Amino acid sequence: MTPASIAAPWLAQLSPAEIAFLKKVAHFAATEIAPHADAWEKSEELPRAVFMKAGKLGLLGMTAPRARGGQGFGYAAYALAIRELAKHQAAFAIDLAAHNALGSGHLLAAGNPAQHKRVLTKLLKGTWLAAWALTEPEAGSDSGGVQTTATEVSPGKWELNGFKRYITLGRSSDIVIVMAVSGQTAEGRKEISAFLVERAEIIPVRKVPTCGLRASDTAEFKLVKAKAELVGPRGTGQATALACLDKGRIGVAAVSLGLARAALDAALKHALNRRQFGKRLADFQALQFMLADCEVELRAAEALVLQATALASRGERHTIESSVAKLYASEAASRICSRALQIHGGYGYTRDIPVERYWRDARLSEIGEGSSEVQRIVISRALLKGTAATLADIR
Repeated sequence: MTPASIAAPWLAQLSPAEIAFLKKVAHFAATEIAPHADAWEKSEELPRAVFMKAGKLGLLGMTAPRARGGQGFGYAAYALAIRELAKHQAAFAIDLAAHNALGSGHLLAAGNPAQHKRVLTKLLKGTWLAAWALTEPEAGSDSGGVQTTATEVSPGKWELNGFKRYITLGRSSDIVIVMAVSGQTAEGRKEISAFLVERAEIIPVRKVPTCGLRASDTAEFKLVKAKAELVGPRGTGQATALACLDKGRIGVAAVSLGLARAALDAALKHALNRRQFGKRLADFQALQFMLADCEVELRAAEALVLQATALASRGERHTIESSVAKLYASEAASRICSRALQIHGGYGYTRDIPVERYWRDARLSEIGEGSSEVQRIVISRALLKGTAATLADIR
């Protein structure tokens, strides 16, 4: 990835150091990810060694401050790096995004100096991996549905009991940030806190057999009297989690961009090379329009992601912008990947080429880190709240 290959709107948010980093990411993706993507898809596993290599490159601490051991890059560079990786293997890209924005991100935002020194440094270097455990059978976007409990057995020492589902890096992580109910608020609601739990305290249940992103470690695990320590003040877990999800949705949107670009590039090449009825597929107007629609939607998705990255890099609130970007990019990616498969015909439906993998992988982005329906709730609530405030000022 060179300046010439990066669209102008992205360049406005990138420094020379970030452009140099992205060039290294492109080389890493082409040499360390692309040659093994099919094999990892079939084995449904990503080797730990590739995460170690990614850590040495700086991919596991992209936006963390340099003073903490991270790269100190902005969110445009982060999104472009995730996009580049997703073009070759979305499972690896989504694992990296979750580690950066959720696992490491939560500890960076709320952890104390001792936790930063003992744990965060290893996470940013890639010697350790972090998972982030919110989802349960009755809790996901409804974070208030958490049933995992936390009991303070002695001052500063906690035990967790519960079950977590669909946790990215749930079996392979070295530490997990777990959301658990630690009591009740003054209003009688669940008090949700975040806890740091080491791998030895986790009881793995299984790797969930998913439709797409098969190489990603999507897992279930139990917590039975698991030793844990608070991350941040008691009762602040839910608020910090929601802030982390704002960043996480940028990552999911970036994965969507990568999948959509890979699928469109494959469709363009196939349309130029495949002949039917004495013509190239590219000569049929119906397919030309499909390709045009793909490009328009992809550019629109990139523009929305750029809005969110600009605010995130400046440290400004970007809840609605991240939701808008994630909603549109994920749904656009599904449409683009579906069209690409259609353009490939029967060949696209086979596992001989990765187009069907792009199609399967893209579907998760409409569900993970808040479904499309939840994003519409977030967006509409923000719109209505803003309009109500404006009307109140007028009155």
